[in-house]
Amino acid sequence: MLDQALGEEDDDWHAGIGRQRAGLSGVQLSFQDACDALHLWRPSSGRRILHIDRLLLSRVLYRDRCAMADLIRSILTPLNDAQNGPEPLLDTLEAYFQACCCSTEAAKTLHLSVRAVTYRLHRVRVLTGYDVDNPDDRLALQVAVAGARLLGWPHQELPISD
Repeated sequence: MLDQALGEEDDDWHAGIGRQRAGLSGVQLSFQDACDALHLWRPSSGRRILHIDRLLLSRVLYRDRCAMADLIRSILTPLNDAQNGPEPLLDTLEAYFQACCCSTEAAKTLHLSVRAVTYRLHRVRVLTGYDVDNPDDRLALQVAVAGARLLGWPHQELPISD
């Protein structure tokens, strides 16, 4: 309904929706939620209407930027040694996680062969020591990739930790 009111032909809009709360202070908190949703929005998400309830994990990750930067540095900065830089490997990891860890689906998303995706995942393991087939390593990689996207790494410098 909101997208019809704003016009489907205009692709340059997005809206944030906060959680429902009671009272005047609730309105203020809900407005802050909506602003946070807009702040966490990424064009690659494909979403125009952003509910803060669906972005709470991103909000948690973004809240302690220095800790997230430390996590990215410790897990993902070895990807800088990749032949084409970290971006293709980050794209592969992100597509792989969005495809529920299915190499075939990730390959379709990336317009690559399955062999290329599995090769890239192998390169991630060689460079970082983290293996997507190990549940603990996979979680660490997934959180680090989500944090890297939120902080704009590798295109932006990571915050310096105290």
